[in-house]
Amino acid sequence: MENDKNEPELKTIQEEQIPVPEIKNELPSAPKSNKKLIKKLIWLVVFIILIYSGYHFFSFYITPHKAIQQIYLIPKDAIFIIQSESPVADWNQFSKSEPWQCLKKSPSFAEIAQRAETMDSILHENKRLMSLVGKRDLMISVHKVRSDMWDFLYVIDLQKVSEINALKEQIETVYSLMNYKVTYRKHQGVNILELTDPKTHEILYTAFVDNHYIASYTSKLVEASIDERNHPAIGLDQLFIEANKSVANKGLFRMYIQYAYLPQLLDIYIGKNNEYSPVISQSMAYAGLSFQASSDKFELKGYTFLNDTVNPYITALLHSGKKDIQAYTILSDRTAFYSHIGFDNPSTFLKELENALSVSNTSFYDSYKTSYSKIESMFGISLADDFFSWMSGEFAITEMEPGLLGHETEMILAIRAKDIDLAKEKMAYIEKKIKRRTPVSIKAALYKGYWINYVELKGFFALFFGKMFDKFEKPYYTYIDDYVVFSNKPATILSLIEDYEQKNTLKNDPGFKQVLKQVEKNSTYFVYTNTRKFLPLLKPVLNTQSWNDLYANKDIVYSFPYSAFQINGNQKQVGMHVLLNYIPYQEAISDDVTNENEEDSEEVENNEIDELNRFYAEKFQGNIYREFYPENALKSECEIREGRRHGKYHEYYEDGSLKIRGKYSKGQPKGTWKYYSREGELEQKVKMK
Repeated sequence: MENDKNEPELKTIQEEQIPVPEIKNELPSAPKSNKKLIKKLIWLVVFIILIYSGYHFFSFYITPHKAIQQIYLIPKDAIFIIQSESPVADWNQFSKSEPWQCLKKSPSFAEIAQRAETMDSILHENKRLMSLVGKRDLMISVHKVRSDMWDFLYVIDLQKVSEINALKEQIETVYSLMNYKVTYRKHQGVNILELTDPKTHEILYTAFVDNHYIASYTSKLVEASIDERNHPAIGLDQLFIEANKSVANKGLFRMYIQYAYLPQLLDIYIGKNNEYSPVISQSMAYAGLSFQASSDKFELKGYTFLNDTVNPYITALLHSGKKDIQAYTILSDRTAFYSHIGFDNPSTFLKELENALSVSNTSFYDSYKTSYSKIESMFGISLADDFFSWMSGEFAITEMEPGLLGHETEMILAIRAKDIDLAKEKMAYIEKKIKRRTPVSIKAALYKGYWINYVELKGFFALFFGKMFDKFEKPYYTYIDDYVVFSNKPATILSLIEDYEQKNTLKNDPGFKQVLKQVEKNSTYFVYTNTRKFLPLLKPVLNTQSWNDLYANKDIVYSFPYSAFQINGNQKQVGMHVLLNYIPYQEAISDDVTNENEEDSEEVENNEIDELNRFYAEKFQGNIYREFYPENALKSECEIREGRRHGKYHEYYEDGSLKIRGKYSKGQPKGTWKYYSREGELEQKVKMK
């Protein structure tokens, strides 16, 4: 077909080549205008990132943070508060100590150990949490939550880290991975995270409050902590602030005691009000103590701060200086509990006491002055000149395990004399004056060169020292070295003399010598306890459950055999030192091979009464010799003459029912002996040859 001549002619590419740009391994260059735009965008993104990062850096590290003090979240009824700046490191050091490894075996501490180790494992299983918590301030407070239970509140200061929402999510994730059930609820607008343990079904309650993370196994403690946020009590108390400053940055961690609530804790274990608890809780506000743990002891050192209103006796004692501890040179090594009271001068103490009484309570002061005058006028003596004039200022009160003659706890009051001859003269004068008004038939008795005297000092000691001395109102007394030694039982005096003569004293006791090296040699108030001797004496003091728990774990208790408590005080700030020595306990193994020899020796004892028992029976027991079971029940009683059994003999079962009735003649059984069952039925009669 022919094309119309008037139409333009079409040419193929082959016929007319169009230039094509050469293709290389790179994109063609962008126009200059596009390059500038891209650079601007990049710099804008970088600028935004820098601004954002700078904002977070500035706000996190530079900008003041809305933080509150940790103590403001501690509920006002805290009994103890423990504080640590590096809880993970401190816990690692404490948990590895030998005393704690022993202590946590006790059921009383097992729950504490389990909870602490649970928190510890959570931290170690999550490095991020551990890095955040490891160097943060931690406070743990102890509260009474039921009539028979106490629990902890944990408060961790996360500072600005608390603003990172990812941390809160991470904590929830950690617990979820451990199969905890995680639920929420609100209190005062604050989210409380409830973490239920799948095994024990215990619930850990946690919350973020400002810059702090709080946790407890008791919900009301977390709620109380949230409530405390707006109305803090402890943290604004000036005496707590002073206690906090006194031990800042000292020891492995710090411990604070709030004395006002201490009786609540004691009630759990004692089951009844301790007569001394109100005096302490009303007089003392807070104690600040630094804690140290080593392989052989726990130790607390610090200060106690007093309330504005203080018991007059405590005031007088703290204002009267201190005295060196020396009575251990005469005290028996059977001592279970030894308390020392010391002041520079008894006359100073009397003046301070009168001043404190007159200031604190007019009725107390009037009663004191009336009793003071009544004693002086009744007996015709001067308490200051005849009674206090010979005293040096050292008083020692002890409780001892049963000795050679008795079955009950023995108590001693030892008062050091400035001049023992003056003391003898004054005591003889007082005894003479008192016996004129209140004649008694008890006569002095001489045993191995020691005169055992008796005098009624009713009201004397209690007037100046309170109820602590009321057991010595009708004492027997004697003189040992520079001490006038009082006791409510002559058996105690005689046993003490025997121990002193045989050098069985605290001076030679390894445990006491160890403690004495670790405390100040002079003191206002000092207490030493031998746990292995003291434990049996606690039975009548503790409630049944507490005693059973304590005795069931006596091997753990006995691993802390020697302890000490010391106070050296002034008007407001009182130095305080607590010492708990650790020595692993190994129970002695009994040797059955010696049973036969023991029976032989018992037979000898039954027929020969030693000098001490004979003296005691003849002088103080009306010629009746008594024996007792280990648990204090009367085992037998027999009349004696010239140091031998002679007369009626009765033997009893542990429950007090009669077991045997018979007679002795010059140390030998005589006549017909009757044997009874526990039910009181006569089982047999035996004619003695």
